[in-house]
Amino acid sequence: MKTEDLIEALAADLPAAKPRQVERRILLALAGGGLLIVLGVDLWLGFRDDLTSAMMGPNFWVKAAYSGALGIIGFWLLDRLGRPGSQIAGPLIALATVLAVAAGFATWEFMTMAEAERMPALMGESAVECAPLILILSLIAAPFVFGAARGFAPMRPGAAGAAAGLLTAGLATTLYGLHCPEHTAGFVVVWYSLGIAATAAVGAVIGKVLFRW
Repeated sequence: MKTEDLIEALAADLPAAKPRQVERRILLALAGGGLLIVLGVDLWLGFRDDLTSAMMGPNFWVKAAYSGALGIIGFWLLDRLGRPGSQIAGPLIALATVLAVAAGFATWEFMTMAEAERMPALMGESAVECAPLILILSLIAAPFVFGAARGFAPMRPGAAGAAAGLLTAGLATTLYGLHCPEHTAGFVVVWYSLGIAATAAVGAVIGKVLFRW
């Protein structure tokens, strides 16, 4: 049987759904998961002491833009992977572009610093705990996102799970910024990205089970 015939046969067996119904469910899931993450940050980690003033400057929003962009790309990629026959080149190119731009900026920042400032800027004061906290916060929202994403029909469940993990981690990392005072590009690109990548890896494992045909 040709791939096109298989896709048509699978699609014929799927129940009829309203346009963008799954996407709406995922957005609602993000709202619920995001609320739990904010509560977790507040009750467990605590908001950063200078949050109000930090939100008046650019560093807070640059961090949020980076993690938020990765989350949006995760949503885009999940949507494509969840529809048999859809192309994923667009979101993959966007993902590579965001990572390359961020890495380039972090490298430029690192090279223009005094040598004595480089390691403190890279490690900050929370390098050891940053990625694990992002993973834990992501897992708080994961049941919402993965539950809503079950309405998709991915041909590659592991990849779809990784995309759902990327989406969840993008949300969690953005809200983690309410607690984390670190602001250097090197710290964000290394440690934030490590937490996001770990969540995507866990998502891939979950997806292989949850999205199995």
